[in-house]
Amino acid sequence: MKAEALAAALREFVPSIFRCRREDVVVVGEGEWSELPTEIPNLGPIREEASRIVKELDEVLKHSNWRPDRGPPPSPDTGHWTLGSVEQRAPARKIHLGYLEPVRLFPVVERVPDPVRAFLTQIPGWDDYLKRENHPGVGWHYHYLADLRKRSDVLLAWDTRWQAPPAPLKNRLPPLHPLFGEKHGEGKADVRAKPWLWGDKKKESMYGVCAPDLRKWKIHEFRCASSQADPVWPSGAKVTPIPAPVSPPARKPREKDRRR
Repeated sequence: MKAEALAAALREFVPSIFRCRREDVVVVGEGEWSELPTEIPNLGPIREEASRIVKELDEVLKHSNWRPDRGPPPSPDTGHWTLGSVEQRAPARKIHLGYLEPVRLFPVVERVPDPVRAFLTQIPGWDDYLKRENHPGVGWHYHYLADLRKRSDVLLAWDTRWQAPPAPLKNRLPPLHPLFGEKHGEGKADVRAKPWLWGDKKKESMYGVCAPDLRKWKIHEFRCASSQADPVWPSGAKVTPIPAPVSPPARKPREKDRRR
């Protein structure tokens, strides 16, 4: 079947961070600081070829009137599906009892048609390649490393929808932009972290090495924490809910012209 051949070609061609060999971690020296890279990886050739195969697969499925054996999985969000991913890593930063490594992910194919997504998700192993995005774009986040050789299943991300309250009263410190932690890639990480055991000293240390980035890059350049993420610092923070879509105002029916 041509669709199966195209899916096999995608599997061989599209990179996935879970199937790539990880390079040795580079660490910022004590007392030093490394800014996040501003350039982005050149995905042109990979993205163009992968997008071409996805488009051809979509046409084949439509032409053969293919239908999935089961319905699409329920999803509470209104995002779209992406295919594959390439990561860009910055030097890790030392924190209290561990390290944080800034990572930015780039999808190979930014939007996958629903028929293609349904076809691929019925093939075992494609969970490494397909990911649902809750919001457009990708951004910087932080991987927690228990040591320099092992990446954990916990990432840290800012609440990019957070809005600072009105100016604080005199002699009061401004509120902190909330930082959150969440599980990521369970079963594929080197070790499983236990964030519920982290103390305030460790959490503040994490916040301290991430916070300077907020003064150098715009908030939309960061990945937003998911709604299920737990607060890192401040400890009582909650992720700002996704705004509900605003429906356009209903148009009033036009009165019929009265004829005398």
